[in-house]
Amino acid sequence: MSGRSAPGYAGIDELFGAGVTEQEDVTTPAGHVVRVRGLTRAELLLNAKDANGDSALIERRNLASCLLTPSMTIEQAERWQRTAAAGELVPVVDAIRRLSGLAEGAAKSRLPGDGGR
Repeated sequence: MSGRSAPGYAGIDELFGAGVTEQEDVTTPAGHVVRVRGLTRAELLLNAKDANGDSALIERRNLASCLLTPSMTIEQAERWQRTAAAGELVPVVDAIRRLSGLAEGAAKSRLPGDGGR
């Protein structure tokens, strides 16, 4: 199959090259600055695989995937979860979700007739 497409449509090579490029600096409530990026589709699926609905495990995997500075292992993410104040990770996790296109209402915002949301 060719990488070319009909006029006005994306080609295969364009789709494969889209990737996750947007990054963002996030300040935690404690005043620490970290840099994150969004999840790729593969990371989104793999990070939830075999987690059996364990949201803390999925969050650790997402942090290990998307925390750029400082980089963090899953074990370090677990330690951060255990030792941080309850809201400390919220802005970091929210930024990862938003950069991944998963923020609340993201899917609705592109639907026709969504009431302008």
